[in-house]
Amino acid sequence: MDLLHSISSTFENIKTTIKSRNSTERLLLLKKEIQALSTEIVTFGKENHDQYVRSLAMEGYVTLLSVKIMPISLEDKRNLLQDAFDKLKKHAMREECLFIFLRIQNLLCYYLIQLDQIKIAKDILENMEDLYDKISKSDSDKFYDAEDLFTNEPLTKIKRVNPEKIDKVITNNVQMQAFLYNKLNIPEKYSLYNHTALRRQLEMKEGTPQDWAVRAARLGNYFTYLNQLRNARHHLAAAYHILRTCHDNCKLIPEEFVLQKADFEMHFLELSHYWVKYGLTLFKLSKKKILNRYFSNPSTKTDLWKTVNINVLDEIVVSNEKFEDENVKDVGAEKSGKGDANTEKLFIFPTLDLKEMENRIPVEIICGIEEARRLFTFSHKWLVRARHYYDFEHHAAQYISCSLQLAELYEHLAFFEKNIDNQYNIQKRRADVLEALNSLLKNCDSVMSVQIDVIKELSQVQLELMALNLQKLWREESQTNIFSLDADADSIINSLDSESNKTLTEKTLNTTSKNMFLRKMEAATLLNGKLFRLSNQLDVRTPSQLSFGTNLIKS
Repeated sequence: MDLLHSISSTFENIKTTIKSRNSTERLLLLKKEIQALSTEIVTFGKENHDQYVRSLAMEGYVTLLSVKIMPISLEDKRNLLQDAFDKLKKHAMREECLFIFLRIQNLLCYYLIQLDQIKIAKDILENMEDLYDKISKSDSDKFYDAEDLFTNEPLTKIKRVNPEKIDKVITNNVQMQAFLYNKLNIPEKYSLYNHTALRRQLEMKEGTPQDWAVRAARLGNYFTYLNQLRNARHHLAAAYHILRTCHDNCKLIPEEFVLQKADFEMHFLELSHYWVKYGLTLFKLSKKKILNRYFSNPSTKTDLWKTVNINVLDEIVVSNEKFEDENVKDVGAEKSGKGDANTEKLFIFPTLDLKEMENRIPVEIICGIEEARRLFTFSHKWLVRARHYYDFEHHAAQYISCSLQLAELYEHLAFFEKNIDNQYNIQKRRADVLEALNSLLKNCDSVMSVQIDVIKELSQVQLELMALNLQKLWREESQTNIFSLDADADSIINSLDSESNKTLTEKTLNTTSKNMFLRKMEAATLLNGKLFRLSNQLDVRTPSQLSFGTNLIKS
């Protein structure tokens, strides 16, 4: 035990030297002491066969210490850690070795990623998963911290490592795997391991609630990108729940709340953007699914010029399943434990009760106006919250983005609206948003391309408004059945103004009908004129020259 006492003394000297001021002499002394300690540990292992595994664990700790404090290259650090990793690998589940083995493996993979040796790091991390299963089935209170082995006490008198430390290293490894899968562009594995790391951190209460909520929200946004809306809803709801709970608790301590208020606002702002994107994505998937089903239906293939009737769409959609995964990017079934599991059950946080919150958030495909209004109201609330933070002068890009998203929300809502008058009002609000934005963009030369896009969309809105006006006109006039479908509009107007021509039309139309007809035609003309005036902003001389292609953009 004299050798063990000497090892303990040398180790304490090294710790003291590390705490001293950095200097060339200090580094030389550290290098000398570390070499001496390594020699003593090797001798100790050879002379005491029953302490051989303990000596390996201490060797691993000295290697880890050297890599962290000595100024050597990344390649040298990797080589040292690789040698220690290989020595400890077959003894990984021994009480003395497990914790230091996990730490060495974690740092080794980090350096491998730094050296762009991604495949080697990936293989090591994936092979570690079997070890995680063994750890979960074993007694977590029986393992040692290698730093505590540098004592002349027997193992039975050395304290055991806190199991949370082992869990944190495993969680860190899982996060590293998620990073690797993202770098390798494997979205299904990236999302799975990222979620697993979040779930473990939530259960261990590791880190701050704000940081956890932001990371959960970003993963939810990633699920939205993958069109996995149920998973997106769950993660965004979890982020809001944690962030709101932390915010309310922090308000109970005014001094702390004043310091963190700005951070909370930024976190809620980021979450607002993700919720708006969620709503817009659900609208887009719903429209795409409805139109695909409509035009793929045999009864509609004969006449593709026929106006899409929302009532017919309802019948087509209701006759099929509520939500299929044909428009969802398939993530496959990921391995969980010993067998395959439903991915939807994998991506949940069991410790959070989010059912009530999730039930208030639409997730199914939108089939009718009531569902569309519900989703619009939800998305609009978050969009208004986001717009509150921006003004055009100081945050032009964000303000423009929010305005265009608001216009897009109105466009989606109008698609599901059956009533023509309601459609007109919704499209009018969409036009108001775009006109207000266009008036701001007129004075900004740096956003010419954006202004052109806004004018293009605004012209489309005006055309839709004109079409709705004509649709209302046709609906009202067709009810009286006063003229032939083949009649020319000019001849009808001339017949209305002529005193000498006493036609069937003149006899049938009363004064009220004539005035109504003329007002509708005048409204359509005014809308066409507004479209023409918009075209003047792009130096187009006649309506026939109106084109918003890139060929009109002047350098």
